[in-house]
Amino acid sequence: MRLPCAVVIELKRGKLKDPVDIQALRYASYVSKWRYEDFENLARAHLGRVGDPDFNFNQLYEQFCSDAGVDEVPDLNSDQRVILVGAEVKDKLGSVALWLSEHDVDVKVVEVEVFREGESLLVQPHVIVPLPISRFTDTGRVTRSDPSRPWVADGKTWHLDKRCSPRTRDTLLKLDGIIRDNLEVDGPRWNQKFYVAYRVGNYNWMEVHTHSTTLILRFLVKAGTFEATTLAARLGVQEFDQEDTLSEKLGLPSSVMVQHRNPVTDRVVLRVKEEFDLASEAFLQFLREAHAAFARGPSGSELH
Repeated sequence: MRLPCAVVIELKRGKLKDPVDIQALRYASYVSKWRYEDFENLARAHLGRVGDPDFNFNQLYEQFCSDAGVDEVPDLNSDQRVILVGAEVKDKLGSVALWLSEHDVDVKVVEVEVFREGESLLVQPHVIVPLPISRFTDTGRVTRSDPSRPWVADGKTWHLDKRCSPRTRDTLLKLDGIIRDNLEVDGPRWNQKFYVAYRVGNYNWMEVHTHSTTLILRFLVKAGTFEATTLAARLGVQEFDQEDTLSEKLGLPSSVMVQHRNPVTDRVVLRVKEEFDLASEAFLQFLREAHAAFARGPSGSELH
């Protein structure tokens, strides 16, 4: 049976990602220094009993232990526990939490899903750490894989050194920094042969198809969000049509088109060449709008 301890619960409205892990541990370290009087004062304030001479914190604590099935009341704050709760757990944070758990630090990570049923909101919690088998076990681990599939063993080297030229390599690295500094995404994921993926939730929001002369950015967005002619003018690029031949497309400077996939989703395809200004405010604003307009679900879960 788990003995009573001080519990630090960090509840995030969105994704759980670093530095939440360090933040929660910092809170736990602060709480570990609290004295009996600190807990008593907090309880008084929380229960609205400040100045009440009949308030007996020790009696409340003993009753709490008794209700929990603890026969021998332990010392208050003899240990601390950390619980992290959020809508989605990033792999790096999950790996840290798993390591802490394996080294006897009392930590729990909970993912929550929210559903609407009529006017009611339903919350479904899922304990991610600890589990007998964790999805974070291999995070950060160097894997040995089929040498005929180098993008699986080391996808970053594959894309930057094998598929990109020095120019498109620099462009991809700059693009990656802009995306991660300004948007809430999971990625980059390097382990595909032809593209690097950025995900939102469990779906690809953006793919960067790597080539020696150009990067092809493919976004999935809600239908009608962008119009090709207007978007081309905003970004200062040309508009191209999916009917163009490959040689015509390769001969164009940076260019864009909008493909209407179905009544729900469009795909924006942006061909980025050397002259394209990644640092422009127009491009950053487009990224933000495309991120906000991400279409997910059965009709828009994959980019093909």
